[in-house]
Amino acid sequence: MTMDSRPKPDLVEAWQGIQARLSEMRPSRRQGTSRSFAEYAWDTFDPREVVTILAAPGDSYFAHKDILYEGFCAWVADPSDVTLPKRAMVLRTALHLDAAEKAGRDLYRGAGRLGDVLIRTHLVDPEFFEEIYYPIGGILRIAKSLSRAGYRSKLAECAKSTDCAVKIVEIYHYHVDNLLPQEIYGKPSLNSAAPILESVYIYEPELPGERSVKEYWRRKKDAAAFAYAAKSIELIEGQTLLDAILSGKTTWRYHERIFMQWLSRARYVALEILSKCAETQTSQDALGILPDFTCKSFSPPAFDDVQKGVIVEKFSRKKTKAQT
Repeated sequence: MTMDSRPKPDLVEAWQGIQARLSEMRPSRRQGTSRSFAEYAWDTFDPREVVTILAAPGDSYFAHKDILYEGFCAWVADPSDVTLPKRAMVLRTALHLDAAEKAGRDLYRGAGRLGDVLIRTHLVDPEFFEEIYYPIGGILRIAKSLSRAGYRSKLAECAKSTDCAVKIVEIYHYHVDNLLPQEIYGKPSLNSAAPILESVYIYEPELPGERSVKEYWRRKKDAAAFAYAAKSIELIEGQTLLDAILSGKTTWRYHERIFMQWLSRARYVALEILSKCAETQTSQDALGILPDFTCKSFSPPAFDDVQKGVIVEKFSRKKTKAQT
């Protein structure tokens, strides 16, 4: 004789009644549009909607912003890798769920199942399970996810190409701030900046050649404004926000306070630097992600005279009479 494992209608109704009562006691704090987490963050990662939610004041439901921030940082590290934000978000989901379960176990020692009920009805908002945990695959997805060390190894693989893209924007920034008028120096362009990367950054060994630099830019340009802005924000002991992103050591909890500063600087990069380059689509794409608010300017890197000379020579459009 087999036991019927299907839930009884009265049990389902009772549970639905409990859920309704909990919803009355704890109104939803869900932020975002009517689209579900799966639609804008999981099936296809939409940086515009993610940024809009993260920039909204106040908290959303349990772990929502923490998970989105992890995914956004992964997107900044490599916008061409559609799997990286998923890996990041699964890891952050697992960490938050583990912390909640531990709190439940600690509160009801010797009655672990009671602790599980507690976290699902009191500690964790129902939206977490309905929007994130079950749609992404639940415990099986978490079990198959990369370890934290494995994820950080993936981020480390992004560092070289991201660094090259940031260096291109650094050259653009110096050009926009210092090399005017355009009839003499033209507009910054990838075709002009890529060949001189090795000559400008002569103090940094093992930089790739022009062809690789252009390929790296193609892969990273969608997030270039955000990566360059992140490099301009210093944290502690000489580390920048970009360093923290590429080492997997930034979290919403620790860096929420600088998120708007990051966006303000990214908007400056898009509006005042990338928009003045020969290729303007990168600027338009970045501005399409960013909310419309005041941008925050910052200075280009402090190139020495040799580096400046390389940039000036490459971008100069008019030769002197002695050179003609």
